[in-house]
Amino acid sequence: MKNMPISRIKIGLCLMLLTSPALQAQTPNPAQVEEGDLRACLQLEQQGLKRFNTLEQRASDLRGSEKLLSERRIALQNQKAKLDAGKPDQKAVANFNEAVNTFNLQADRLNADKAEFEKESSTYDNWVNNNLKPVCNKVINKPVNPVTSYYACGFNSTQPLVDVPHCKTLPNLDSLKTCIQKAGSKTAALEACKG
Repeated sequence: MKNMPISRIKIGLCLMLLTSPALQAQTPNPAQVEEGDLRACLQLEQQGLKRFNTLEQRASDLRGSEKLLSERRIALQNQKAKLDAGKPDQKAVANFNEAVNTFNLQADRLNADKAEFEKESSTYDNWVNNNLKPVCNKVINKPVNPVTSYYACGFNSTQPLVDVPHCKTLPNLDSLKTCIQKAGSKTAALEACKG
């Protein structure tokens, strides 16, 4: 396990790019994205990012453990070569055997952790395919009014989805907020504040 599997990275990138304003096609008069559909997608994307980041951290931890065990294995092989080259006493052999047993237990634990990680990764993949993609496919490649994004991202509330890439990259947020406030209503803002 040198790196997180490529499929996980691609899914993570998919999450980050899923609702990016730059990816949305601008075709003549297509149906605009509905706020509720975009909000549902963004909320799932936020959940997905948290899950992905957790998996990414686990993968990093497992790679670190794997590296330490590899270094420990090499040290044990060197220690065995020294023991084989000389006439070790009983205590040195007992200490070596204990170190080998400890190493084997750690290797078994790592293998169990890797198997659990693979299950969690598979669960994540299934969640993306069965939950995130079906909801977000409704908004991909459709134009989004900046006002719709503003409300879907929750910038009008106390808990905006600021970690979601679409919301992070919403252009001219301050001027958009000012325009929406001046418009006085969401309906008026949809016409007045087109970015």
